[in-house]
Amino acid sequence: MKTNYKDIHESLITKSLKYTEIKNQIFKNGVISLPKPKIDFFSFVVKTIISQQISDKAANSIWEKFCQYFEKNIPNLKKIDNVYFLKKALNNIGISKKKKEYIVNFYRSVSSNSINLNLLKKQEENEFKKEFIKFKGIGDWTCDMILIFFFLRLNIFPSNDLIIEKVRKKLCLIEKRQINFAKIYSPYLSILSLHMWKMSKRIL
Repeated sequence: MKTNYKDIHESLITKSLKYTEIKNQIFKNGVISLPKPKIDFFSFVVKTIISQQISDKAANSIWEKFCQYFEKNIPNLKKIDNVYFLKKALNNIGISKKKKEYIVNFYRSVSSNSINLNLLKKQEENEFKKEFIKFKGIGDWTCDMILIFFFLRLNIFPSNDLIIEKVRKKLCLIEKRQINFAKIYSPYLSILSLHMWKMSKRIL
């Protein structure tokens, strides 16, 4: 079933009627949708690990260097012949030793078929996180990014994201009250999160 993002936008506006600034910011942002991922699951996880705790600009630069090791600059698990190819690519893009280790370990798990993608798609948020954080280097934030941007889940709120937390506090300050975003904006917390990231450029 196709997601109607226009209806979701109108729902978020309605939920924000008591909060003038939030309503105005969502209105300014316009309709926001979740784009379908253009890379495979393994590559998406690699990209997310790369982006941990660094700026978007730095993450994009490193990701572009990684992509250069693949035909048409499109990474794919099937294009990685062995772990030595992966290590060679990771050694030349400017990421930490720990992140290299996380990615290589994840590659070994994926290539040994120990991850069932179809099963992951069906899991509830808590169940997915319980299973996935067993992989070294993958925590709540990485799980949230996977759920939102790869599996396109509509109701994920990455509360431990630094920008989301700053925007949350700023909006509460502007509205002069504490706001339970998770309660008010469910079941569209993922879309709210996208709005908060976008409005952060204006209000922070």
